Amino acid sequence: MNLHYVSPEKNLRSGLFSGKKLHLSMTLVLCILVSAITSEAQSPEVRKAFRFIDIEQPSKGLSALEQLVSANPTNSSYLYYLGLAQLRTGAKDKALASFEKGITLNEKDGLNYAGKGHVRLLDKNPTDAKIQFDKALAVSKSKDAAVLRAVAEGYLTDTKYLLDALNLLNKAKTINATDPDIHLLLGDAQLMQNTQQGGEAVSSYERAAKADPKSGKAYYKVGKIYQRARANDIAIGSYEKAIAADPEYAPAYKELGEIAYVKKEADKAVQAYEKYLAISENPGQAKFQYAFFLFMAKKYDQANAIFKEVTTNPNVSPVALRYYAYSLIEQSKNEAEGGPKSAEARKVLEQYFQKAKPEDIQGSDYAYFGKLLLKSGEDSLANENFTKAVTLDSTQLEAAQLNAETYFKRKKYEGAIDAYRILIKSRKTPLMAELFNLGRSYFYNLQFPQADSVFTMVAEKTPNMTVGPLWAAKARRQIDSTGVQGLANPMYETVIEKASSNPEKYKKDLIEAYEYFGSYYINIKPDVPKAKTYYEKILELDPSHAAAKEVLKAIKGG
Repeated sequence: MNLHYVSPEKNLRSGLFSGKKLHLSMTLVLCILVSAITSEAQSPEVRKAFRFIDIEQPSKGLSALEQLVSANPTNSSYLYYLGLAQLRTGAKDKALASFEKGITLNEKDGLNYAGKGHVRLLDKNPTDAKIQFDKALAVSKSKDAAVLRAVAEGYLTDTKYLLDALNLLNKAKTINATDPDIHLLLGDAQLMQNTQQGGEAVSSYERAAKADPKSGKAYYKVGKIYQRARANDIAIGSYEKAIAADPEYAPAYKELGEIAYVKKEADKAVQAYEKYLAISENPGQAKFQYAFFLFMAKKYDQANAIFKEVTTNPNVSPVALRYYAYSLIEQSKNEAEGGPKSAEARKVLEQYFQKAKPEDIQGSDYAYFGKLLLKSGEDSLANENFTKAVTLDSTQLEAAQLNAETYFKRKKYEGAIDAYRILIKSRKTPLMAELFNLGRSYFYNLQFPQADSVFTMVAEKTPNMTVGPLWAAKARRQIDSTGVQGLANPMYETVIEKASSNPEKYKKDLIEAYEYFGSYYINIKPDVPKAKTYYEKILELDPSHAAAKEVLKAIKGG
């Protein structure tokens, strides 16, 4: 909004506290400076006009100043404030024209020389800028606080002239200590002078607030200092003071929304941004941010309405496309396969992949796309995307889990082995179900020693269950295919020991173990009476068991 200051918001760095002093980066200082707005202390009309610009309603502010100039054609100072407002809103050429018209109207008014010097300094023409500033001071004999303030504000455009600005502001303060804008600019200059300490600046801003208790700007500036220093609770207090002073102070709502997001309070972030958007004329990127907060608050239908509007712009950012797709996918969770939300999400996500730089694509992007593909039955493509997601971002646990489960479902056991190993490794404590499925993947992939190792681990970690020893026994039977070594014996004995406490529950497991030992004592280590007891136990559990009946019949016949 306030374009006369250098690169305010793009490269912010956090300040730090040291003892009782507040430390700030130069970038933060420039961020604080961005909101500086000058107004004529003795003119309520000018102050009211600049308030509109402060609360991000620039068209109202410009209109008010244009009407003021039109109604007072001989007042050159109003032309200065119109020019300054035009400068704030990016109309530098119009601003220069206003300043030059003001000079023509009254060559003895220093304000418009200060405005013209301000433009020249922005144009990287310091020589002419100084000529204009010196002229402003000369015609006012350096005794007009408003002119001193205007020249100082122009000098603050370039940090090389910081001392000049400070000297002028201190002098202006001695002439008029009740002008809040002098204190605001002095606070800005103090931050620029000492980027490591914000205490002096805070004091100046507090004096500005005292001088104009109905303005939210000073409290907002204090809030920015603490916010960038990550002292969010103190920053919140300052922003709330700004809103208490001026309930329409839009930038304070915006920052409250940002802090709420950092604190993972999505609903509060949404509420703050709703208030901000209701006031601001040109929310720009904030509209996308609002949609993002709605997404974080799981208000997907509302988020999608905003995303759809934002993403119609052909120059839409890939990030906006990403979160629009995410939100559509979340909204389509209860939708049948091939539903409209899923179809739209796929279209948007594919558009995102085409538009985003490869290095900017995140693991979560592939994870969401994988879930979309899974829902449409494209399991093979889903596995490809889940694998990409986990490769890029090891914290994508849901993608890792779905990847393993999908490989297993597809009976692609080699892929399932890799996926389950990655999944298990990524967890602090492996889940037994995932260990078990890893073992089964090894088993079905005919890697029986590895399967035995995993199932033995499951058995050790679940001492009250039969599943581990049962499957370890199955794996050992494959390793010891003739049964001569009796590798499966210990595990089947463990199954019988654990299952005997609840035969009905573990009937199937017991029958398998009894069948194994019955066969073992007939074919491997002949002991017919012992074999007979195992088959009898089978019939106790299942009187209709045909194989057990046949064996017992053969034993009796023999």
